[in-house]
Amino acid sequence: MKLFIEKDHQGAFNVIYERYSKRLLGYFIKMFNGDLPQAQDFVQDLFIRIVEKKHLFDTEKKLYSWIFTIASNMCKTSFRKPSAISLTSWKETLEQEVPDIDKLVFKKILRAEIYQLEHHHKVVFILRHLERFSLEEIATITETNIGTVKSRLFYATKTISKKIKNYAPEDWVDTFKLG
Repeated sequence: MKLFIEKDHQGAFNVIYERYSKRLLGYFIKMFNGDLPQAQDFVQDLFIRIVEKKHLFDTEKKLYSWIFTIASNMCKTSFRKPSAISLTSWKETLEQEVPDIDKLVFKKILRAEIYQLEHHHKVVFILRHLERFSLEEIATITETNIGTVKSRLFYATKTISKKIKNYAPEDWVDTFKLG
């Protein structure tokens, strides 16, 4: 990152892109209910912002936290604009990956419930359970304290649990994979 910031080194940017683009695409797909074109647009916009805002990066901090903070803020901004939210259905590729109809139904219901969460609850839920960030990393990304992250995570999990209890196994939080 230092080469990229100080000398606008293209090779350094390419390394950053290769390292984070797929994970960010997955994050945006989850945030936008499976809308691949919208997720791809957001990945492109994010990397444009990284180039434009590289001078704001604190080299004492972790690069992926800074990048995911930008990604999270982009989602937050888009959710404030109702026209930016796409309500397209989840891709049918999930059906190919999950032959068990009960699992398929459960995953579709779970995705729909995650998508219905308020933005700040959805972000912490996805970052923790789908992207596997630590609570400390989520606090950094969302620019909140750990107590707030824990509270939002608890609320999100409780809300989803109530809505999917008839479809889900008891250990659903530990066993699902959506992407």
